[in-house]
Amino acid sequence: MKLLASDFDNTLWFRDHMKENDVKAIHQFQQDGHLFGVCTGRNLYGIIHPSQPYHIDYDFYILLSGSLILNKDKEIIFEKKIPIRYVQEIFDFIDHKDMSIVYQGTMYKIYQSKQHDNYGIYIDSLHELKTDTVSAFSFHYEANEIEQASLATKKINEKYGDVIVAYQNNQHIDIAAKGCSKGHGIKMIQEYFQLSMNDIYGIGDSWNDLPMLDAIEKSYTFTYAPPVVQQHAQKIVHSLAECLNDIEKM
Repeated sequence: MKLLASDFDNTLWFRDHMKENDVKAIHQFQQDGHLFGVCTGRNLYGIIHPSQPYHIDYDFYILLSGSLILNKDKEIIFEKKIPIRYVQEIFDFIDHKDMSIVYQGTMYKIYQSKQHDNYGIYIDSLHELKTDTVSAFSFHYEANEIEQASLATKKINEKYGDVIVAYQNNQHIDIAAKGCSKGHGIKMIQEYFQLSMNDIYGIGDSWNDLPMLDAIEKSYTFTYAPPVVQQHAQKIVHSLAECLNDIEKM
């Protein structure tokens, strides 16, 4: 039995859809007795809702950059939260950039301008969340502000790296509790299923996938991934379907 941990955005999910060949390959991979799950910065709703039309039954979920790990039945394998006081400090530190916060499985959004969508709940202040901890949070730059996101990620890690870890995901910055990463999530899943690391595979497309790609030997990325991400992967493919077919042949 083999296991593939897949990033979600720009790996399985592309703006508003999944590719038909990728979905067929996932179904075949699982029918052949292998395990397929996600390794992502998204929360659970952000995976389940867009996946429903494609009838993908994930075998595990590494969510929120490794802050929350669930089994097939969505039972918690691992969870680590962030004190909300650090959320406010970092929000102030980067001048109130658009931010989303995951608390009790729901995404709350503090944005400079509210946009009409059905994903998440807008709030005006963190004080509206009556809690001492949150699961994770993210900052959102514009698509043409990747360099600004990179600089902010570096500054956040330099100042707050003793309590949190920030990962750049294209123009977004995903923040998890210290010690959490996609790589740590892979190790937890490997132990949960009691598989050899030789049977663990991973695929991703962006900088936040580096901990996952570095945690395993059999790693994949894409022809469109940044050069530094390609340097950390064992193989470069054109699609998730190509990756799955390659694993099946091994």
